[in-house]
Amino acid sequence: MDVDLAEIATELDAVHATARITFAARDINGYRALFTEDLRYVPPNGKPIGLGQLMGDVAKQFSNFPTVTSDHKRESLTLNADGTVTQVLYQKATYSISVFFFFRKEWHLERRGIYTFRRTENHWRIADVEVLSETVL
Repeated sequence: MDVDLAEIATELDAVHATARITFAARDINGYRALFTEDLRYVPPNGKPIGLGQLMGDVAKQFSNFPTVTSDHKRESLTLNADGTVTQVLYQKATYSISVFFFFRKEWHLERRGIYTFRRTENHWRIADVEVLSETVL
């Protein structure tokens, strides 16, 4: 089987674009659909959580931060023997809220992580995430 990593990278970029769109739209169901049901997400504290808890955390972010922008840079992309694809990403995000109508408070998040995608039906979904580092400024 001949695999085109450039084509896979383009498909994964589309997943990330959908994530940004659904997150900005506060579309919890659309965002949830980007992950496999058996998702394993390891935050910086090293204690794995599943899809349910991650979506609970995302719902809190939706209610606490009306504006979120983000972008990512791929450091590497690897096709695994089991057909999954792993990429190391560096992400930057800005969370902001309005304070007293006139002022804006912002938090800047920088995160580096390992993301493993599994092909399901006709699209890639995130099956495993390990956050290697996370800084909030």
